[in-house]
Amino acid sequence: MQLQPLTLNDKPIFDEYARQTDTRLSNYAFAPLYVWKEHFQFYWTLIAEHLCIFAEQGEDYFMPILPMPCNPKNRTSRNVIRTAYQFMLESNRNPHIARIENVPHALLTFFEKDGFRATLKETEYLYETEALSKLRGNRFKSKRNAYNAFMDRYPSAEFSPYCTTDSDACFTRYDVWHTARAMNCKDAVYCAMLEDSRSAHRVAIAHADALGLFGRIVRVNGEIKGYTFGYPLNADTFCILFEITDLGIKGLAQFIYREFCKELVDTYRWINAMDASGLENLKRVKRSYHPVELLPSYNIVLK
Repeated sequence: MQLQPLTLNDKPIFDEYARQTDTRLSNYAFAPLYVWKEHFQFYWTLIAEHLCIFAEQGEDYFMPILPMPCNPKNRTSRNVIRTAYQFMLESNRNPHIARIENVPHALLTFFEKDGFRATLKETEYLYETEALSKLRGNRFKSKRNAYNAFMDRYPSAEFSPYCTTDSDACFTRYDVWHTARAMNCKDAVYCAMLEDSRSAHRVAIAHADALGLFGRIVRVNGEIKGYTFGYPLNADTFCILFEITDLGIKGLAQFIYREFCKELVDTYRWINAMDASGLENLKRVKRSYHPVELLPSYNIVLK
């Protein structure tokens, strides 16, 4: 099997196959994979008109998403998955690395019948954009109060599109946020995740336009105090990839999130805020925005 390195120039072909894939899971897009390029080398190939993405971990391969398009009811799709999985088993020094990640719950039955075993990877959070843009009712009272407190204290705060000239200021904002988080961090796993995320943010910020990311920044007294980036997953779902804010400014996180949703509400019905990376505090935050649906994703391996 001939693999080709995944580059920014390959985004159009990736997008072509992603449009044929019916899922709300956030990883079936180019940007959330490519931003991790400093941690994994990504490759792609076509098998029977299915796009297969492989990630190299050390000297071994796994698949971060299913081949696209994926219809396990279709014999061709099942054969493609078997072929791709057999390639990993034959290529890997450690066969236990071979797996396919981010499999939607709705497809598990088909894979289990075909000899695969599934384990829960993460759960993503889906919200109604209109609800997040308005924050009405008692359930959003604390969010609304924080938003209003920010507006009262910083009435001249600017919410505007990200420009490439903002990149250095965003890099600096991330480093300040990273330092503040690391100082209070006692969890070794979380500290490692902080280090890993630095390169992902830098890739996203540096290549935002090429990755198709929508970026927004908040300036307070002329200084960038927060940024957020996201991308369209499909015609009605938008994914929030990153959000970084000055931790010392009350209500800034609620402000940047709500203002972004206000912009998106007329175009996208749903907001996917991705998963919580296994962090309990992040789970509490995501639950506090009252998701309308939880989207579990699974890893599958051959039994």
